Amino acid sequence: MRYRPLGPSGMVVSVVSLRLDDSTARSRPADWQAFLYAAFERGINGFEIVGRHPALIEGLGSALQAIERRLVFVALRLGVGPSRDFSPDGMRHVIDSMITRTGMDYLDAIVLDDPHTEELTPYALEMLRGVRQSGRVRMLGVGGQDEAIDAYITTGAFDLLRAPFSLTSGWKDRLRLKAALERDMGILGFGYYPEGLIRAPAPAPRRSLFGDRSNPLEGIGGYAFLNDTPNWKSEALCLAYAMTEPSLASVQISVDSIDQMEALAAVSERDLPPGLGAQIEMARFGASATQTKSQRA
Repeated sequence: MRYRPLGPSGMVVSVVSLRLDDSTARSRPADWQAFLYAAFERGINGFEIVGRHPALIEGLGSALQAIERRLVFVALRLGVGPSRDFSPDGMRHVIDSMITRTGMDYLDAIVLDDPHTEELTPYALEMLRGVRQSGRVRMLGVGGQDEAIDAYITTGAFDLLRAPFSLTSGWKDRLRLKAALERDMGILGFGYYPEGLIRAPAPAPRRSLFGDRSNPLEGIGGYAFLNDTPNWKSEALCLAYAMTEPSLASVQISVDSIDQMEALAAVSERDLPPGLGAQIEMARFGASATQTKSQRA
């Protein structure tokens, strides 16, 4: 496993980190404990709590007792689910409850999930600063894709950005990463695997002007090569590409099985095949050009 510094925080995180969702595959605390032990054994030390199931919380608390707390980065995402609440009292309650239930002394970060401008009041921000000052939370983070994120970056109130990044990311996503870096924010990436694009059926070859042969240029600029690269799966290639972005301290994955976790964790030790980066850039710019042409039509 490779590790990178998380901004100026002094924390070092694994380049692959885990999102902890509620999962029907792990319905008991012991199941979660075994899952997290497997993550530790593969060098993963970054986790973001998204789920709220008691089995997850208890299993996480038990697993953390087996490792030095300072060696693990644990973030809590706020604002997920139907009970989305960015009020000062609501957020304080969730933070205090999570620390108490897991037995942790502190959370490394809390991450606000895509808050719109009107959802986060000055009183709420003041409460978050107070929680950070108290040491109960060490970093304040914000993440998502809404345009309000750009404004939150410029405030200087946040230490951490959770941002989408993949092989299809355009200038808007990349400028957001640059803006966060200029403010010394640590950056966690997500959304590295654009499944809808990759799993879309390839278009049927068109007849060329030369008779029955298919057009020899057909398909150039597409992403079909992701499914045809020897010894690589498309998801692993997408993850490896996201890891080439130096601004990302870690890329977040969500898996159902230990085998899947092991396969993706191993990607951190691999380099992209020669020439694949250029193919990805050709495909990305080709897609951008096609979209621009469509918009002009």
